[in-house]
Amino acid sequence: MEPDDLKLIRDAKQGDAQAFANLIRSYQNFAYKTVLGVLNNASDADDALQETFLKVHRALPNLRDERTFPSWLARIATRTALDLVRSRAHARTSYDDEIDKHTFVDPGPQVDLRLDLQQALARLSPEHRTVLVLREVQGFDYAAIADILHIPLGTVRSRLFNARAQLRLQLESDGASGGAGRSTKGNKGGARDE
Repeated sequence: MEPDDLKLIRDAKQGDAQAFANLIRSYQNFAYKTVLGVLNNASDADDALQETFLKVHRALPNLRDERTFPSWLARIATRTALDLVRSRAHARTSYDDEIDKHTFVDPGPQVDLRLDLQQALARLSPEHRTVLVLREVQGFDYAAIADILHIPLGTVRSRLFNARAQLRLQLESDGASGGAGRSTKGNKGGARDE
C-alpha cells in the first residue's frame, strides 16, 4: 500500500469527501475485479461495485487499522457479490445462455482460450470462483482469504484445490469437445460446427 493511500484513507475516515472520491478512484479497479470475478456478469458487477462503495462509505469511520484497507475492501466486495448471487440466483440467465444467443466469428486462439476460461469459471460455484479470484486475480495469501471470507484456513486450501481441479477438468473437457461456447450438438466425436 502506498503512503498516499494511507493519507487518503485517514482523510476519508474524517469525512473528507474529496479524499473519499480519490480513494474510490484508486481502488475501483481492485474492487471491480473482485466482484466481477465472483459474479462473472458485468451488469451485476456494476451493481455490486456501487453497493460495495456505499457500504465502504458507511463503515469507513469504524476501520481500525488503515493498513488493512485492501483486505477489508475485498471482504466487503466479496460479501456484497455473494449476497447478490444469492438474491438473483433464480432470475439470472447463465453465461452459456448468453453465449448461445449470439453468433461469433472465430477471432483466433487467444480469444478462444479466454472465452473457454471465462465459461469454465462461470460453471464453478460462487464459493470456488471467489477463492480463485481472491488468490489468482487479487493475489491475497491464504490467511488473508480466510480472514476475508471468515472461513478456516483449511477450507481455503480445500476450496482452492477443488476449484483448480474443477477448472482444469472443465478446460480439458472443453478442449476435447471442440472448446467451450462452440456447439457440438449433433456432431459425433465432438467435431466443431463450421
